[in-house]
Amino acid sequence: LCEIEGIVANHDVVEDTLTSSRMWVAMSYFHPHSLDALIDQLETVSTSCKWHARRAAIEFVQNLVFSNLFNSRPYAKRLNSLVLKYLFNEQLEVRTIASLTLSGFYQCGYIELTREDLIG
Repeated sequence: LCEIEGIVANHDVVEDTLTSSRMWVAMSYFHPHSLDALIDQLETVSTSCKWHARRAAIEFVQNLVFSNLFNSRPYAKRLNSLVLKYLFNEQLEVRTIASLTLSGFYQCGYIELTREDLIG
């Protein structure tokens, strides 16, 4: 669902449908085993040459965590690393979504703000 958008990006209806589909999938309840496989795929998309796919993936992470907050806690470190990777992406749109996602993680207590986070 992240890679398809670039193929048909000029068609508004299809683009809206893809965005909605990603959101609904991300908002679904995931068994911990499924979450592990899904995070593997999100890590793969993070290396995509298509910035639209990377933006879609970080938006997916945002919806996934906030909809699966309690069963995604064991993956907090992995997802935090993934968001930090997106935070240093060359594309501004990807960095913007990553910064919003990271601030949401801090605000809801999904990850704790550490001294290392502040120092860099």
